Amino acid sequence: MPSLSIQSSSQPEPSFRAYRAPSADGSALIEPKLAQASKLWHDNRSLDWTRRGWWPELRRSGRRQLVRDAIHYTSAYRSTSWAEAIASDGPDGEVSVLMAGHQPELFHAGVWFKNFALDRLACTLPVIPVNLIVDNDVAMRRGIRVPSVNGDTGLARYELVSFDRGTAGIPYEQLVIGDREQFNQFDRHVKHTLGSLVQDPCVVPLWSHARQAIGRCGVAGCALAQARHSLEADVGLRTLEIPLSVAVRSIAFAKFLLAILCELPRFQDCYNGSASVYRHAHGIRSTAHPVPNLAQKEGWLEAPLWIYGDESPQRRAAWIRLGDNSLVISDRQGRECVVEDPRSDAAAAKLAAAQCHQWKIRPRALITTMYSRLVLSDLFLHGIGGGKYDQLGDQIIRAFFEIAPPSFMVMSATIRLPGSKPDTGFVQQESEIRRRLRDTVFQPETFADQASIDSSLIGHKRDLLNEIPSRGQKRDWHLELNRLNQRMSDALDDVRHGLLAELQANRLHQASQAVLNSREHSFCLFPLEYLTQAYEQILSRASR
Repeated sequence: MPSLSIQSSSQPEPSFRAYRAPSADGSALIEPKLAQASKLWHDNRSLDWTRRGWWPELRRSGRRQLVRDAIHYTSAYRSTSWAEAIASDGPDGEVSVLMAGHQPELFHAGVWFKNFALDRLACTLPVIPVNLIVDNDVAMRRGIRVPSVNGDTGLARYELVSFDRGTAGIPYEQLVIGDREQFNQFDRHVKHTLGSLVQDPCVVPLWSHARQAIGRCGVAGCALAQARHSLEADVGLRTLEIPLSVAVRSIAFAKFLLAILCELPRFQDCYNGSASVYRHAHGIRSTAHPVPNLAQKEGWLEAPLWIYGDESPQRRAAWIRLGDNSLVISDRQGRECVVEDPRSDAAAAKLAAAQCHQWKIRPRALITTMYSRLVLSDLFLHGIGGGKYDQLGDQIIRAFFEIAPPSFMVMSATIRLPGSKPDTGFVQQESEIRRRLRDTVFQPETFADQASIDSSLIGHKRDLLNEIPSRGQKRDWHLELNRLNQRMSDALDDVRHGLLAELQANRLHQASQAVLNSREHSFCLFPLEYLTQAYEQILSRASR
C-alpha cells in the first residue's frame, strides 16, 4: 500500500471537523446530536468486520475480558450488580460496550459532563457503559488551580493547591502519594482558598471518597478516579471504570498490538503519511504536532508505544527489531522482550504474560483510542481534544487496516461558577483608555481642562487646521503641526500617568474577571447539586 504522504489526483483531501467549546454558560457541544447516538451505535455494529477474519473474535473476546475486568475493578469500591446482570444476559456472553475515557485528574466541569452523558445514553441502549481511565498519560501537576478573591482589592486570582509534594512528570499509574497528611487535608485547603466564592464545593464529599481510595491503592491516579467515580455513584450514575493499565494486560490487546508490530514498516508509512496529510490540512509546520513521526534508527523501528516500570517510571519510546520469525520490543536502554513466532496465539499469550511491575508496555494516545474503538466498544464518546486528534486516527485506520473506522461522538459543556457574570465592559474601557492615551500625543489640546497648556499653541494649531495646504506643499505644515503637538503633549505627563494607572487597574480587573468566568475550573470546586442540575438540563434539552 502506498504511503499517504502524497495525495494522488483521484484521492480527495480529507476534511477535518473543527470542534470548539461552547461559549454560553450552561451550553454543550454534542456532535453528532444526542438523538443520533442510537443510529451511530447500530451503524458501527453493522460495519463489515469480516474483511480480516480475526476481527469478530477479537472484538468478542476483547470486550468480554474488558467487562469482566471492569466489574472486578469497580466492585472494589462500589456496587456492580447491575452490570453483572446485563453481562449475564448477553447471548454466549456477548456484550456491547459504550465507552468514554479521560486522564484520572480533577478535570474541569465541562469534561465531567461526558460521564453523565455516558450514563444517560446507556439507559437508552443495550450496552454496558465503561469509562477508560487513561493512567499512562503524564501527570502535569499534583494539584489544581483554585480561584481566590483578595479581601482588600476584591480581585480574583489563581492559587495552586496541591494534594502532594514534589513535581509530576511521570504517568499517573506511577504517581505514588508521598505526603499522606497533605493529601488528606486537600479538601480543607481548597475550601479555605475558595473562601466565600463558592458555598459547599463538592471537593468535600469527593475527598471523603479519596481518603478511602488512597488507603486501597496509594497511587494518585487510582485514588482520584475512584473518588470521582464513587461520587458519581452517590448521584445515581451507573457506569463501570477500568484503568488503561489493566485493560492492556489482556491477550486481546496483545493480539491487536502484534498485528501492528508484525507489519510495522507499513504501519509507519500509514502513520507518518496520515500525520503529514493532517498537518497539511491544518497548516501545521511543526513535525511534532499533532504527533511526532515514528522514526527508524540503526535497524530499529519506533512504535507508538511507551515502556516504563516501577524502578524507572519515566516513559521511554518503544523500539522494534524485526527478525525472520521473531521480533524484539525494547526501550534501547536495558528493557527488552523477545517474541517468537509473533503471529501465533502463543506469542500473544506470552506478550500479555510478560507485563509486570518492571516491564509495562502502554499505547500512545492514537493507539489507545484505536484499540478502544475497533475492539473494545461499539461507540466511543470523545472530548474536544480527543475528537480533534482521532480524526487522524481515522486516517490511519483506513490506510493500515483497510476498513471504515467506526463513528464516534464529541461532547463537552461550559459550566461557570455560580454567580459568575461575564462582563465585556472592561474590554471596552481599555479601548477608550488607549484612545485617550493616543490623544495625549495627537490631540493634546482636548486635555486643556486637565492641564496647563499654552492657549497660543492651541490657537496656532487651530489656524493650521483651518488652512491646510494643497497636496505636495504640506511638508512644512506637517512639521509645524507635529512641533505644536509635541509642545502641548509635554505638559500632559500627569494626565498620561493617570491614564496608564487606569489602564493597569483595568487590566487587573480583566484578569480577575477571566479567572471568575473561566470554563476550566475543576468540577470539584462546584456545588454538586448545581452541577448535576446543569447537566440534567443540558441532557434534557439535547434529548428533545
